[in-house]
Amino acid sequence: MKTLLLLFILMPPLLLSAQEVTEGKDVNGGTLESESGRLEDEISGFNIDQTITRTGHDFARYMSEYRNLHYPDSGYNLTIRERPSARWGNLIWVTYNNDVVFRRFISPSTNDIQRLAEEASQHIHEIVLQEKVRNALTDHYDLGKDEF
Repeated sequence: MKTLLLLFILMPPLLLSAQEVTEGKDVNGGTLESESGRLEDEISGFNIDQTITRTGHDFARYMSEYRNLHYPDSGYNLTIRERPSARWGNLIWVTYNNDVVFRRFISPSTNDIQRLAEEASQHIHEIVLQEKVRNALTDHYDLGKDEF
């Protein structure tokens, strides 16, 4: 009987806190979502390394270091992928929103991987900025953005 009474006393505060979590509020009363209403907007500026070889990992590391140093508030994510080839070297490509923005073969004996990664980072940053401007100026009133 005492446990039932205790359960009825404690149940309303527990239900209230569960309701706040489902409504997107944290324990301090703030909201979990960003101002635009999407949680993903807060997670940006990452380089996702999906390379295989040491050459690919070095390229991704140098590119990430350069990007973090020179473009610290870049609000876009990049994915760095690689396909090694015994004949041609490593094909490295970088995607932004599932579009390839950089692609190049890099020989494993290349000593200038850092320079190549820095040039790629500059090139990619310019392309992404141009893409953002193009998307802002494009009229999408009759179709959704993903329907093109």
